[in-house]
Amino acid sequence: MAQYYYDKFTSIENKLYNDDAPWTNSSATIGSFSSYAKSYSFDRTNNKYILGPKWGYDGGPVNIGSIVYSLSGNFLSRHSAKEATYDPTVTVPVNSIYKDATKNTFSITDYNKGSLVQSNIAAEDGTYPANGRHTDGYWYVKGAAVVGTPGTVVNLPQGTSNAGARKLIRLANGTYVAATIGPDVINFWKSVNDGVAWELLYSITGPNLADVAIASYGNEVKALVGYSNVMRLYRIQINGAATYKDISSDNTSPIRSISLAVDQTNGDLHATWAAIFNPYPNTTNIRYSKSTNGGDTWSTVEILTTANSVDYYFKNPSIVVRNSVPIIVCEAKGTFYNNDVVSSNANSRSINCFRFVGGVWKKNFVIFSNGNDGLAQEMPTLVVGVDGTLHLAWSGRDVLATANNQILYKTSTDGGATWSETQKLTLSTLYGRYAPSLTVDKENTVIIEFQTMIDGSVYKVAQLKNLRGGGWVGLTVAAEAGFTSVLQPQTLYDPTFNGRFGDSPPTIYMISGSRVMFFGTYSINQKPSITLTSPTNDQTLYENDTINISGDAYDADKDQSVTVFYQINGEQRKVLATNVSQTQITLSKQLTFKGGKLYDGETVLTGMLAAGVAHTLKVWAVDTENGQSATIERTFYVIPNRAPLLSVDAVVPAGVIDSDKFKISGTASDQDANSNIKVNYRINGANPVEVYNGAGGAWEFEVSLAQLVVNENRIIIEVIDNYDAKTSKTIKLNKNELKTPILQSVARYKISPPKGSARGVLIWVQRDEELDLKVELSMTLVGEQEQYVLLEADPDKIVPVTDGIVEDEYYHETVEPKDNIILKLTTTRPNISIDNKVYLIMGVVE
Repeated sequence: MAQYYYDKFTSIENKLYNDDAPWTNSSATIGSFSSYAKSYSFDRTNNKYILGPKWGYDGGPVNIGSIVYSLSGNFLSRHSAKEATYDPTVTVPVNSIYKDATKNTFSITDYNKGSLVQSNIAAEDGTYPANGRHTDGYWYVKGAAVVGTPGTVVNLPQGTSNAGARKLIRLANGTYVAATIGPDVINFWKSVNDGVAWELLYSITGPNLADVAIASYGNEVKALVGYSNVMRLYRIQINGAATYKDISSDNTSPIRSISLAVDQTNGDLHATWAAIFNPYPNTTNIRYSKSTNGGDTWSTVEILTTANSVDYYFKNPSIVVRNSVPIIVCEAKGTFYNNDVVSSNANSRSINCFRFVGGVWKKNFVIFSNGNDGLAQEMPTLVVGVDGTLHLAWSGRDVLATANNQILYKTSTDGGATWSETQKLTLSTLYGRYAPSLTVDKENTVIIEFQTMIDGSVYKVAQLKNLRGGGWVGLTVAAEAGFTSVLQPQTLYDPTFNGRFGDSPPTIYMISGSRVMFFGTYSINQKPSITLTSPTNDQTLYENDTINISGDAYDADKDQSVTVFYQINGEQRKVLATNVSQTQITLSKQLTFKGGKLYDGETVLTGMLAAGVAHTLKVWAVDTENGQSATIERTFYVIPNRAPLLSVDAVVPAGVIDSDKFKISGTASDQDANSNIKVNYRINGANPVEVYNGAGGAWEFEVSLAQLVVNENRIIIEVIDNYDAKTSKTIKLNKNELKTPILQSVARYKISPPKGSARGVLIWVQRDEELDLKVELSMTLVGEQEQYVLLEADPDKIVPVTDGIVEDEYYHETVEPKDNIILKLTTTRPNISIDNKVYLIMGVVE
């Protein structure tokens, strides 16, 4: 977050008085209305009454009740007319009341700024009020933005020239490295405290050192160094050890304009430089080489331009890599390329673009030129933004600014194939703007720093900022007192886009003839951290088991929001927790496995999970700036609930009448642990009847023929576990109705004497006269076997009852009383066409 300077003051309490003193009757008399005030106001701070304008001659006429005010010290009087008059200058009788200001009450509700306590307190924007009292009791006033505390890189007259050859980088561990050039020396400086203090990392000494460009390669510095004829790459370690490899040695002039880029996707190095070499001995041309192994070996050096006139040149290349495609811009004089065709015009000054497409370099067109007017187009600097947009700035002139260079700017969203209209970001008829250094951060904040003149004698560093596609804002960021020139800014460009700039990006610049300085800020977002205390790895889930996600997450950055996500296999991610940064975020979630799926409460999270394969739970945290924690993974397995097993023994129906019964039996079991099963049966859709409840075992039940219907019957037997999984089997039985004629029947009747026992029984039976009837009687004691005696009817006592029906009489007597008396009647018919009956049985016991 941006920082500002605040001045701290004491705060003074203001007693804000209330105009609440009571009005009191007064005996005052007044002269003319015209000498009194028409109104009053109240000063709450000083507890004073202030009179308004006088009544005057234009205030009349004075009506009854007209009011004027007068003031005497702390006393405010109010006068109302008792009589009407058209002349306010004459004495008017009045009723008067007054109030005493010393009787007013007050409340402390306001404060003023007091005396200065401390100045230039650097704090993040919003830490204190812009102009007001803070909760600590002090008054704060917001001042200028904190650009960044300058740190001295080196107290020697060394330089930072050539903006295209970047000389400030940030390693993966946060160390800044700056490269400076002095007479016969190139020094590499490192800072581990954000540019406050610097120490020497490595030096290259010797004659003919011309220029250097550096790039970050993890925690290693890649330094492209130009000599008088040699192009060399140094690999400098954080401990100061270094090795080098020559790229080319056929150049014939000091190599003063070079550029180096690292492909962030694969680590390839791309180097470009401008030099004089054969067969083009008269001017500088652009060359290129690539390394795919960190600089150990390099591709054959390619020649991109072929100018060969002392009045022509290609120089100051700037290279970036976008989607693994290298793109180069450079300035040109007298010659240029358009659709890969070289053209010449002695007065032309242009910015050219080269792209490596389809395995060849496309020298596709002039990005900018004013034709043959000879107006300078110089020092281009190129970056690629986090969204892939190319940003290009250079120092140039046009027909509206022919005397002084200005800052010009273009963009390309298609990798340099086409470019936007040119924007002229500065316009000065007095002073030029030179040496632009262009950069962009993770939020697509584009910043251009450049040197510009003050009063025609002293240079300063100025800045243009475009915040995420908004308008450009200007700011002076570095200037020295007196007549010391501040020159050649070099901004940090981090193609990993790990951070965001403060009010100014990290920058080094030279103070002419004196030293090299550093300023600016680059905030690196810290990724949130996350820990899981559960679940353990390789947990196995059975039906209705839970998987508990617990742990915590934390983000050390200020003023951010942190969201924790979880994901099952490749399903859509879900939010586990959300909270602000610098807060320990507790993670807690319980998922339930049921029906083959995972659920969060009643919300289904997955499809059917297969048994026997590892499933994955992933948990991670993301902050507001898309910083993502490590992803924690846990594997788990599932065993979906299996249906219980059911077996039914062979069914053998028995019996011929409805009262007969037969058994159905079998066994039930469940393969899953901690299961409980129930066995039910249903006959022909009736309600289920439970016959077993337990962990598993044998079961049986009886079926009577009366429960079955004639023809087909379905007996469904089902076993259900405690998670409603079931298995069923169906038994089909046919019940046939067999109407076999009965020619003989037997009926038994038990006779219960009123006294419990009897010695004799007299029986009368009314029957069809043609019925063949046999009557037997058994008289025994209870517990004895039945003993039947055939009873013969007395032929003389057969009595007709009605037509065809007669009554027989039977008698039997024992020696001793008996209590188990059974009467058995047996009827017989010769064929089914005879249907004789017994109509009535009567009797007497003694």
